[in-house]
Amino acid sequence: MTGVHLREARKARGWTQVQTARHLGVSQPYLSQLETGHRQVPARRLRAFMRKLPYRDLLPPTVLPVAADVPASELVGQLGALGYPRFAHLRANDPANPAAVLLSGLTQASLEARVAEALPWLVLTFPELDWDFVLTRARLGNLQNRVGFVVSLARARAEGEDHQRTADALRRVEDRLEESRLAREDAFGQTALTPSERRWLRDARAPQAAHWNLLTYLSPDQLRYDELPAVP
Repeated sequence: MTGVHLREARKARGWTQVQTARHLGVSQPYLSQLETGHRQVPARRLRAFMRKLPYRDLLPPTVLPVAADVPASELVGQLGALGYPRFAHLRANDPANPAAVLLSGLTQASLEARVAEALPWLVLTFPELDWDFVLTRARLGNLQNRVGFVVSLARARAEGEDHQRTADALRRVEDRLEESRLAREDAFGQTALTPSERRWLRDARAPQAAHWNLLTYLSPDQLRYDELPAVP
């Protein structure tokens, strides 16, 4: 979260610093310090700010803190809160940063198929994720192949819908992951595979899964979202 986000949201609303500070219940000098970056927005205030009229619907969830883990039981609700159409009726009250949701999903040894299918949508919808944080955490947990696979699926969908700028941005993320791609085989979303299932998946998996050494049925053609996000 930077002061630029606050300043741009306030100006988009057409409010002055004095009006905004009064509505938020803070002083104008304090708000000015936040906007100029001389003070950081405390995490306890950030969610409250996002609900307030000056910033409501203008601050993306990517400004939220990224360090907090999302429990597996909350992944569906968090995806719904972030706008995933199929989980809209199950949405959590407070969305988490999509980077935290992505990492939490990828750390699961066993992942519901419907959640696994939602992760490329998450990347496609929020291509401006804090990738430095995501890739650092991924390498620490040996998750770079899983991240690379999800990003490659999202890029394929972006290219298929002529969202070239997003596709180019995701390609750059893939390139960063390529140098640390793991040679060992891994399963995506399901680890309890029989030897025959593993053999079948090796033969039937999509090129993206083969490249990232993952055993999974997921492919770009199988991602049937209700609607694609409006990305450039």
